[in-house]
Amino acid sequence: MSYKRFRKALLLLIALPLLVGVERLCHRATDGFAMVNILPPKGDYSRFHRETALDPVITAQTFYYFDKGAQSYVFVSEDGSVVLKLFKFQHMRTPPILNKIPSMGPLKKKREKKRKILEETFHSFCLAYDHMREETALIALHLAPTTNLQTKLTIVDKIGKRHTIDLDQTPFILQRKGEKVYHALTRWIEAGETQKAKEGLRALLSLAVSRCKRGLFDKDPDFETNFGFLENVPFQLDFGRLSVSPEEKKKEVYAPEMIRITQSFEGWIAENHPLLLPTLYEVLDEITHP
Repeated sequence: MSYKRFRKALLLLIALPLLVGVERLCHRATDGFAMVNILPPKGDYSRFHRETALDPVITAQTFYYFDKGAQSYVFVSEDGSVVLKLFKFQHMRTPPILNKIPSMGPLKKKREKKRKILEETFHSFCLAYDHMREETALIALHLAPTTNLQTKLTIVDKIGKRHTIDLDQTPFILQRKGEKVYHALTRWIEAGETQKAKEGLRALLSLAVSRCKRGLFDKDPDFETNFGFLENVPFQLDFGRLSVSPEEKKKEVYAPEMIRITQSFEGWIAENHPLLLPTLYEVLDEITHP
């Protein structure tokens, strides 16, 4: 090998780890947010279309980066009352470098699997919008391209960079911003509002039962992360794992399910606010017995 070739190879070996390191630092700094990641893969999304009317008081505000979940990046309005969820489509499509390769064999199966996940997720959002709009504090659901919104929204990412998004072309959710369950219950107890905490707990469990009675199954009914309160009214803040299940309407199905999904919640209550345990047991007894 000539000296020039050796030098190029050496520089490449040095540069590659540095480039990877820079990429990982950027990913950590931004939580992986990039404008390209919030645009959906090509495809027909018409069956997920829902009529959406936007409140100009909301869309006139700038939205600031707040957090990320498994399915979306979350931004909060200036007044702190509304969250904007933009979907993480990078996990729902194959890498761009593979786009020109024909779909066959393992690659075809991989693409089909990712498309299935995307469609199941969008279907779950539609179920929430169609059957539990109030219970999920949904303001707007936009999953298919439109031309009627004619609205652009300003967002500020985690590192303070401003972006403008075209709401007609961008899938998004607008939802009222509440307070997560564990935080709300703790705040009420510490403020001496024990009765409010008990009533909130009762209403929260009733909300979970009402979802079952609608014939909807939730694969991820985590009371710590996926539920909250708007003032003292419970709502489901994450609803990306819903599916239709008529069996859920039956008491012999949803009663044991309620026991199962409240086990970790019960443990948290026992450790942090044991005075709420009698209320929890009372409600579960009402659910599981005639």
